[in-house]
Amino acid sequence: MRSLYFILLVVLSSCNSSKYLVSNTGFPKAPDYKYMKNWIASPKDEIPLPVKYVDTLKDFKSKVDVFYIYPTVYNSGYNGNFWNANIEDPEHLRRVKDLALGNQASIFSGITNVYAPLYRQLFYDGLVYHNSSNILTDIALDPILSKDFKIYQDEIFSNKNLELFTYENNKLRLYSKESYEVAYSDVKRAFMKYLELENKGKHFIIAAHSQGSMHASKLIKDIILPNKDLKEKLLIAYLVGIPVADNFSGLPPCDEPDQIKCFLSWNTFGDNINPYDNEYYQNIVASNPITFDRSKDETDLFSHKGILMPNIIQMFKYQVMKLPVGNFKLKKPNKISVKSEKGSLQLKEIDIPWMKLFKMDSYHSADYNLFWLNIRENLHYRLSNHFEK
Repeated sequence: MRSLYFILLVVLSSCNSSKYLVSNTGFPKAPDYKYMKNWIASPKDEIPLPVKYVDTLKDFKSKVDVFYIYPTVYNSGYNGNFWNANIEDPEHLRRVKDLALGNQASIFSGITNVYAPLYRQLFYDGLVYHNSSNILTDIALDPILSKDFKIYQDEIFSNKNLELFTYENNKLRLYSKESYEVAYSDVKRAFMKYLELENKGKHFIIAAHSQGSMHASKLIKDIILPNKDLKEKLLIAYLVGIPVADNFSGLPPCDEPDQIKCFLSWNTFGDNINPYDNEYYQNIVASNPITFDRSKDETDLFSHKGILMPNIIQMFKYQVMKLPVGNFKLKKPNKISVKSEKGSLQLKEIDIPWMKLFKMDSYHSADYNLFWLNIRENLHYRLSNHFEK
């Protein structure tokens, strides 16, 4: 049996022996999405592009909207704090802007209209626990996998992020489910308000990462695809940072770099790391964010166009001084080659000395950063082809 450790996302926070868990802390105030203060990005507050980036696409402005759902940036659900993020907390807003908008949503800025709602996301370890519980429940109900249930359980709960959680605690499991549903309910309400007040008949794209992609997947399945008009308006779905099967709810994976009415999904890992090559996962899509086709061949370094990354001063400001870091710089082109293999996107070569020295098994937090310009230029290519036809 292959390791399931990596299916639970990359570890973002360290173990703290003084933390404790409260199983019901209530919920922060629900946002009202008719007020723009509850949107972290909108066309009225456009997301800045990278430092010194010369935008060759500046003359192209589509009439397409992007509804962007950011990943987990809230880690503080212990010691009696809310399990769900308070969207009015200045520290949370700083993290959303620095870690999500600048790194990811900036890809779409300037060539689309980006809408990003603030939402009461589930804190990181609570999300890992919620996902773990769902996986173990699936395994328990499977006539074949259930034979190894204890092995799966021990392996999953060896994750230090789960040291205060147990699968057997039904109260805790129910609260994690409720907290997750609160997060999704915000995303759903925001999308419905966007349709009511902002869409005005335009085509749209769903773009997300990690927890955001989980909510995006449900939104697409439950709200968009069953509605003929919305299904027709949906051009592309970026469901990045979670495993998505190729039979996803009737929406096909994108097989060609100019294809629309399809979804893209990838999870970036180190060379020969295959977390989805096991009995639990079947037919996981690994889109290639350099070539944007379904080829299984390794890409060449020349095709890689650059990484969006901070410098040392920005890292110090963020980690030590807790200050806004500003825009990152796009650099290091022609330094990465990748290959889609067994459901994961593997970094086969990294021609950057410090990254070679500190190779990781998972590059989850950099799923967008590593391919920022490739993704942006491909989106322009797709939209140009579509609207010229």
